[in-house]
Amino acid sequence: MEGAIPNLTAEQLDAELKLEERGAADGRKDIPGSNDSGLSAVEAMVVSRIDGVINQRANEFLGVGSGQDFTTLPQDLEALAGEPQTILTQFRAKKARAQSAVGLELNNAQTDHARAYRDYRAFRITHQLTETEPSYDTVFWRKVFWLALLFIVEVAANGWMIGQASPGGLVQGWTTALMISVLVVLTGSLIGAGPWRYLNYRGADGKGFVHRIWAAPALVVGGGLILLFAFYIAHYRYTLSHASLDAPVPDNILSSIASNPFQPFQQLESLLLFIIALLIGIFAVARGAHWDDPYPGYGPRHRRVEDARERTQEIAMRLSSEVDEAKDAADEALNEVARKSAEWVGALRQAIARTQDNAALWDFTAAEILTVGREAIDIYRDANKDARESPAPRYFATDPFADAEPQSSAEVLEDLTKAFQRATGNITACKSQLAGARAQLEAEYHSFYDDELTPFLKGIEDRATVHVRGEFGDVQKLSRARAAPAEEPEAAPEEEADDQPEAENRSGFFAGGLSFKRRKGGR
Repeated sequence: MEGAIPNLTAEQLDAELKLEERGAADGRKDIPGSNDSGLSAVEAMVVSRIDGVINQRANEFLGVGSGQDFTTLPQDLEALAGEPQTILTQFRAKKARAQSAVGLELNNAQTDHARAYRDYRAFRITHQLTETEPSYDTVFWRKVFWLALLFIVEVAANGWMIGQASPGGLVQGWTTALMISVLVVLTGSLIGAGPWRYLNYRGADGKGFVHRIWAAPALVVGGGLILLFAFYIAHYRYTLSHASLDAPVPDNILSSIASNPFQPFQQLESLLLFIIALLIGIFAVARGAHWDDPYPGYGPRHRRVEDARERTQEIAMRLSSEVDEAKDAADEALNEVARKSAEWVGALRQAIARTQDNAALWDFTAAEILTVGREAIDIYRDANKDARESPAPRYFATDPFADAEPQSSAEVLEDLTKAFQRATGNITACKSQLAGARAQLEAEYHSFYDDELTPFLKGIEDRATVHVRGEFGDVQKLSRARAAPAEEPEAAPEEEADDQPEAENRSGFFAGGLSFKRRKGGR
C-alpha cells in the first residue's frame, strides 16, 4: 500500500488529524450519541480528505476529474453549435447600427452635393463653359511661393543696383527696393485677380459687358501704375548715380519722368531695372489671374462640388471602417468557436486514451486509497469505543465509504465513450453551423461593398462626368435649334433622353439618400 501511495497512509492521517486523540476525547463525552446515525465531524473530515485524494489521483491517472469534467461536454457542444448564428446576428446588428448612425449625415452630404452640383452645372451652361474644366492650383503654399519668388527677385535686383549708387548705401537701397517691389507685385496681382479676369467674363444671360465697363479702365489704370513704378525705379537709379555722395535723396523723380521719361535708358543699370520691373509686373498679373480659375466664379463652384463629394466619400469610408471592424470581430468569434469545439473534443479523446492506458493502475490505486480511509476511520472509532461508557453507535459497524466509492476504470471509460459519441454528433452540427455562418457572413459583407458602398462611391466619383456629357448635349441641341428651327421636333426625344439621368438621379440617389438594403436581383 505504501509503495502504491507513498504520500498517504493511515498513520499519516492519524498524525495530521490526531484521530486517536480526538476519538478518545469524543468517547469520554459520549460523542457521537448511541442513537446517532450520521458521521461525526472527525469522520466526515476523514471522508472529505479521502475524496480529495481520490480526485487528485483521478486527474493524475485519467485526466478527467473522476469523469465529472466531461459529463456536460455534449451539452456544451450542443449549445456551442448555436453560437455561429448568434455571432452572425451580432454582425448584422453592428452593421445596421453603423448605417443608422451615419444615415442622416450621409443624406445631408448628398443633399449638399446635389445643391452644389446643380449650381456648378447651371453656371457652366449659362457661361458656355461646357468645353473646359476648371484649372487652378489646389496647393496654397505653391501659389504663395510663386508670388514670394517674384517679390524676392524684384527686391534683390532693385536693392543691389540702387544700393551701389545710393548715398545712404545698401540700407537706403534695400528700403527703396522693398517699397517699389511691394507696389509692383501687389498691383500686378490685383490686376490679374480682378480686371484681367473680367475682360472675358460673359456673365449670366450674356451681360458680361457690364463687368467689362469697369474692367477695361481698371486694367489700363493698373498697367499705367506698373509702368509708372518701372519708370520711377529707373529714374531713381539714374538720379542717384549722377548725384554727389552727400546730396539728399532726390525728390524730383515724378517731374523727371514727365519731362524726359527715356533719359535713364542711357544707363544699362537703369534700363535693366525698368525691364525687370515690367517683367515682374507681367508675371504678377499672370499669377494673380491664375490664383484661381481664370474665369471668375468657376473655381469656387467647382471646389464646392469637390468638397461635398469628398465629405460624402469620407462619411462612406467611415461607415466602411466600422463594418470592417464588425466583420473582423465576427471572424475572431467564429474562429474561437471552432478552436473551442476542436479543443473540447480533443481533450475528450485524450481522456479516453489515458483511461485506457491507466485503467488497471487506477482501479488498484482507488482501492488502496479507500483502504487507507477505512483504516483511518477505524483508528478513530477504536479510540472512541475504548473511552466510552455508553454503547457505541450502531453506524460504527457500517462502512463509511460504502456510498463514496469512485467509479471504476470501466465505468469511467463507458461514460467517456457515451459522451464522445454524443459529442461527435454535436461537433458535426457545430461545424455545419460554422460553415454556414461563415458563408453567410462573407456573402453579406461582400454584398455590402459590391451592391451598396462601391456603386455609391463610384456614382459619386463619376456623376460629374456623366452630367458633363449631358451638358454638351444640351448646348449642342440648343445651337442646332437656333440654327435650324425646323429640326426642333427631332431633337426633342434626344433632349428628353439626356435629361432622363438627371431626373432619375433626383428621384433615386439624392432624394431618398443611400439605401443600405440589399437590392433583389441588383447584381
